[in-house]
Amino acid sequence: MFEILSNMLKEEWRVHSTMFGSSMFALFPAILAAFSFFCSMLLPALENLVPSREIWTIAHYMFVLFGMSVGGFGLFGREIMNRRFGHASLIAYSARTLPVSEKEIFSNFFVKDLIYYFMLWIVPVAAGFAAASPFIGISAEVAGILFISLALSFLTGLSAIFLLSTIYAHSSKAFVAALAGLSIAALSLGHSSFSAVSFLPALSFFFSPSWNLFVSSLLAAVIPSIISLAFFKSDYPINLRTFKNSFAHLSSSLKFTKYPEFAAKDFLDLKRSEGGAGKIIFSFLFPIALIWFMLFAALKIMPAANFFMIFSILLGAITSMVYNWLTEFDLFTAYAFLPVKVSDVIKSKLASYAIINTISLAILLLAAVQTNSMQYFIPALFAMLSASSYALAITVYLGGLYPNILLYNAKIFAQYIVFISPVLLVLIVISMFNPLGLLASPVLIPVSYRILKKSFAKWNTWEHPSF
Repeated sequence: MFEILSNMLKEEWRVHSTMFGSSMFALFPAILAAFSFFCSMLLPALENLVPSREIWTIAHYMFVLFGMSVGGFGLFGREIMNRRFGHASLIAYSARTLPVSEKEIFSNFFVKDLIYYFMLWIVPVAAGFAAASPFIGISAEVAGILFISLALSFLTGLSAIFLLSTIYAHSSKAFVAALAGLSIAALSLGHSSFSAVSFLPALSFFFSPSWNLFVSSLLAAVIPSIISLAFFKSDYPINLRTFKNSFAHLSSSLKFTKYPEFAAKDFLDLKRSEGGAGKIIFSFLFPIALIWFMLFAALKIMPAANFFMIFSILLGAITSMVYNWLTEFDLFTAYAFLPVKVSDVIKSKLASYAIINTISLAILLLAAVQTNSMQYFIPALFAMLSASSYALAITVYLGGLYPNILLYNAKIFAQYIVFISPVLLVLIVISMFNPLGLLASPVLIPVSYRILKKSFAKWNTWEHPSF
């Protein structure tokens, strides 16, 4: 088992390092640690505005959110086990040819991803906070407990989504039933005295460290993953799979886009890949739902109008991940024999992104109704569209057709933070002082357009990888 895991770790390193060099990939956690250090240095000033207990609660739920965003192994695992992507023939696919069970290979793949997420994300964030703790009056013991609790929060979110995605892979009806049960439980807890601290064992452990709470937190983080691995579903179709020819009809219905054939390919890929609509549920809707509940918990320290406006800004920023799905397993080398440029393929992805992103409009409308903030719907809509267009433009400029890989380049990741964070912060500050001030946020749209134009020229001259 260790040999498989070791080779998978090397494979992950190779895939990233061949794109931009080993040193830039190795520096990625250092950049994240530096960012964590500077954010931690701002904690004393932030505590003057928000109670420290709320800050730690939000921090832990942010790690739950991060875990949820990457925890859809029940769907993604089926995809990497069932498809050979040509340019990326993963070791996970070797269960078809080697005398090793698919469960054993996938378990190694799961552990490999955990190791990488911990080394690239969790440990650097904790190291940055630990380095800053002497300057902000926090003991080393608290820093150590925080590392453990944040790691457990990440694992809790990841395991929960892993279990739900595994249920979805087995039966969509069972998934709907499980989701309905969770919704009823959440509504019941919302009308009780059950607090956000009690809901997350890792957070309870942080505020009141004890062996009992540590064990319960660990079990909450580990048991769902163990169950998911035991019931992992990897379908190997015995019979030839056939599909009705829907390309012509779909491309005809997408004639309003400039590249209907490419957009049709994107939607067919999404539909026929393992998970399909499940990707939208587990990689987009669940994280948005958690953001909603995090902000909802903060209503006692902010008015409903500010809550709705901040939600609209974060909603716009998080929608850029839709572009990442559309480019996840798509290299330009697959289009190289066609009379098209890289910019043409990117534009087709942007068209597909715009169509899928109509989901965000429906979510924003529901949020306005739920918070009785329809009077602020127009500025919130402007803010969402502006944040979405800007975040997307920066993603395209820095990542092109490979944002899932290139954003692990330390230099590119640092640029991403520098370009995105200040703009989002300004929008949030404006929303807190005067929500109507966001009526001016569409100034970001022409800026985004100029960035996209530069992106097209940049990626048309870039040498594209084939690995």
